[in-house]
Amino acid sequence: MVSVIIPQVITPSKASGAQVIDGSLKFDKDNLTYLSRTPSSDGDRDNWTISCWIKRGKIGTANQRIFESGSTAIRFGADEFQWIDGGSGNNGENTPAAKIRDPGWYHLVFAWDSSAGVLGNRIYLNGVELDYVQTGGGNPSGNSAWNAGSQEHTIGRNAGNTDRYYDGMMSQCYFVDGQTLDPESFGFTDPLTNTWKPKKYTGSFGTNGFYLPMDGNSPIGKDQSGNGNDWTPVNFGGSVALDKATGARPILNTTQGGTQAGVGVFGSKQNVGYAVTVYNDGGGNKYYIDGVKQDTVTGLIRGATYTFDTSDSTVSSHPFRFS
Repeated sequence: MVSVIIPQVITPSKASGAQVIDGSLKFDKDNLTYLSRTPSSDGDRDNWTISCWIKRGKIGTANQRIFESGSTAIRFGADEFQWIDGGSGNNGENTPAAKIRDPGWYHLVFAWDSSAGVLGNRIYLNGVELDYVQTGGGNPSGNSAWNAGSQEHTIGRNAGNTDRYYDGMMSQCYFVDGQTLDPESFGFTDPLTNTWKPKKYTGSFGTNGFYLPMDGNSPIGKDQSGNGNDWTPVNFGGSVALDKATGARPILNTTQGGTQAGVGVFGSKQNVGYAVTVYNDGGGNKYYIDGVKQDTVTGLIRGATYTFDTSDSTVSSHPFRFS
């Protein structure tokens, strides 16, 4: 029997941006963890897109907020995604019938286009658009609070009820201000496994746009889009202010972008040597440091290297010590 290997072709548009998610950020409902940011000005409130990978920690728990700003929210119902727009009394809601009962990873894309009316809020799950199901009165409009300046935006939090905080994992969180994008901007179907996989977004982000990898390779809340739209992590813990840290040894000098220590212990440039000798000045033998009798060595820098050379013949019969 002869085995035949058939090569699989992945088109460049799909393979070039494919990425591996190295890690994720855990949101803990019990510890009330969330991220917060208040834009200084309005972005485009008629067109924008949110994309993220999520893994629920508590299946079946209703009203968990994923993204929220004022009366606008993307949340879990009990087992489904919901879009709520309470701005200007519209109370528009989109609650697709698809159920999220598997504790695995899901890719969520919410694309907003106010000009399209009720069909302007599109929810995609793993690259597939979910059917629109109107469950609230009124229609969504461009007055939704998301992307509004001077309005607090949060990830993982409900402002009015601590029971509605998000519990689970999140990674690869994008917000694109000013564009209504489809899922293919952030993911692709791997033809080898027929599974939906992440792809790095390479387009523009707009005024309030941001990219939070949430993979452990950068500080929590640090925007990697280049816009500087950083978020403030709340209640995540795991850090100590520098002036409170104790016992740490400073790296005073490094090379190669911080990957290699320079000269001296712990990388200090202060590499100093002292010659030690002994001489009887008439009042008994005395130590001399660089020729100075019983010199007091001051100005030492923590982490530096100081060498006391006791190879002089006069020191051989006189044990050297510090006091």
